Parts: sequence; structure tokens; C-alpha cells
Amino acid sequence: MKFLLVLTFVAVAFAKKFDGDQVLTLYPAELAHVVAIHELEEFADFWSPDSPSLVNVGTTVDVRIPRDHLLKTKQVLAEIKLNYDVKIHDVQEMINKQFDSVKTPYATDEQYYNTYHTIEEINAWQTDMVNTYPNLISQEVAGASFENRPISRLTMGKSKDNPIFLIDCGIHAREWISPAFCQCFVNRMLTKYGVDAGVTAMMDSLTFVIFPVLNVDGYAYSWTDDRMWRKTRSNYGTICFGVDPNRNFDAAWSGPGSSSNPCSETYYGPSMASEPLTKTLQSYVKTNYQKIKAYVTFHSYGQVFIFPYSYANKDVPNKDEHNALAANAAAAIESVNRKKYTYGPGYEFHVSCRRWFG
Repeated sequence: MKFLLVLTFVAVAFAKKFDGDQVLTLYPAELAHVVAIHELEEFADFWSPDSPSLVNVGTTVDVRIPRDHLLKTKQVLAEIKLNYDVKIHDVQEMINKQFDSVKTPYATDEQYYNTYHTIEEINAWQTDMVNTYPNLISQEVAGASFENRPISRLTMGKSKDNPIFLIDCGIHAREWISPAFCQCFVNRMLTKYGVDAGVTAMMDSLTFVIFPVLNVDGYAYSWTDDRMWRKTRSNYGTICFGVDPNRNFDAAWSGPGSSSNPCSETYYGPSMASEPLTKTLQSYVKTNYQKIKAYVTFHSYGQVFIFPYSYANKDVPNKDEHNALAANAAAAIESVNRKKYTYGPGYEFHVSCRRWFG
């Protein structure tokens, strides 16, 4: 534990800083506002939607503005009468609070699952789960990342022959809550098996296949160098590193909401499925397609359940089934936590979620 804490302190000491950066919520009400927002792409970090090309009149936009561009940006917004709110007044303060929370030693399972963990800790946790529950969960190395880190896959359930429920977490590096969710989900299913009737029924009838951290290189980098890092860490000889793995799949590649600019957060890569993590996931799905009955990819931000399609303004044949599942999930969350989730096909939310599985 002391060694891990030392690593955390080093990461904080040498990480890229975001002092004075702010997250603004913009409310474009006319075409001139949309044009101005598009022009922010050169220096701004779009959080929602994650690409300026997805912004239209009426789209609520959350965007991080670096400190050096903040004054000028606010002047322009005032000049064109584009209304905005300051959502986060200092991004670095928020990051510092987050790192302070992970420095706190944990003595119980509850404390462990209420904080974020490094890739090394998550790897150790996977080994511990397999050793503790060998009859319910197994671990395999599904592939290797660009930096040669193992991409792990967990298989969980009473039998490996049941229909597959596929889950991936951590495809975007900075979305730490995603791997944390996968850890909490696995822990709950294992510890409640044979105790909770609902959990036991699911574990007896389904095979859960889980990728706890797909973007292992980016996730590691977000702990040591840049908390806001989103992409992979591949290097194809350009001045900027990484590809947006969410836009690298072999479907509607290079389409709306993605970028050909290697420095963009939504860069789709030099070719379809160029990223090792993309190849790894696609390979698994192609091999097991007939057995996969459900698939969920966990991201952070926005409190939405999104289902296909996002790359085109059309509905999947079983839209009603998707909609009912999302509605039930949203209602369940609200009944417990009073958090309101919206839901619908991706094109309604002006986002570019994964297309390959549509």
C-alpha cells in the first residue's frame, strides 16, 4: 500500500496542470453562435458533445477553455450575445480534490470501491477476484496495447456456455468512473451470488464477459501525465499522439462527428481498426457474435442511455425494445438515487457513440 501511495504522489507532482481552466456551458440560439463554437476547436476541449461538428442551434455545449484563452473567449461570447454559464470555475481544483481522495488509505471493501484505482491496482484486483472466486470468474489476456500492456478480459458466471452479456469499460482514458463501475459490478455479482436471488439468477443464466479497462495505455497516462487525456497512446509519426478508439471501429469510419486531424480529440485514426484495443474487441465480437445477446459500453458524463444509431438519422429494427430497456434502467436509477437519466437513439443526442455494434 505505501508503494502505491508513493506512485500516486509522483503522478500528481509531474502531471500536466489545468490551473485556471474553466468549463463553460454554452447555449447557441442562432447560426452565428454555432459558427463561433466551431471556431473554438483549435484550443478548446469539447466535453458534451465531444465534437464541435455535432453542435447545432439548440444544442447545450459543455467545453473546457484553457486559461490563456478564457478572457478572449468570454469577450467573443459577450459580443455575439451567446449565453453561457460557468460550470467548473477551476478544473485543476477539481482534479486536486479527486487525487486527494485516492491518497486516502482504505481498510475495507466499501472504502476500496468508493475510490479510483491505477491500472496496476486494477490488474492486482483482477487476480484477487479470480483467486477468491475461481468457480465463478476467470481472466484471460485478450490482446496487447500499443505500448504492450495486456488488455484483460474477465468471464463471469456459473457456466461459460450461457448467452453472453458483453460489457466494456474505460475506452476513453479520462473517464475513470467507467473502470470503477466495472470493478463494482464484478464485486457485487460475485459477493452476492447465492445470497441475492436476482444476482444468482443472472449468474446462473448468463455469461458476463467484461473488459475492465480497454484503453490501458491512455488510462495509465491519465494518472501519470495528463488527467484530461482521452485517446489511445499510439504514435503514427505525426506531432500528436493517439486515436479516439470510439471512432476507430470498422463501421461508418471517418463519418460525422469524427476528425481527420491527428491532434483532434475525435481523430478516427490512420485506418479502420488501427488501434490494438479496437482489433481486440472486434475480434472477440466476430468470434462470438451468435452468442452475444446484450452489449453495454460504459462512458461518463451526461447521464444518458444511448442506443443505436448515432451515425445516421434512422432507427434500429428493435428500437422499441431498446427504448423499453433504457426507460426501465432510467426509472430504476431514479427510484434509488433520485438521479434523472434521459435516453434515446444516439442521433437524438448529437453524439457519436460506438457504431460498429449497431
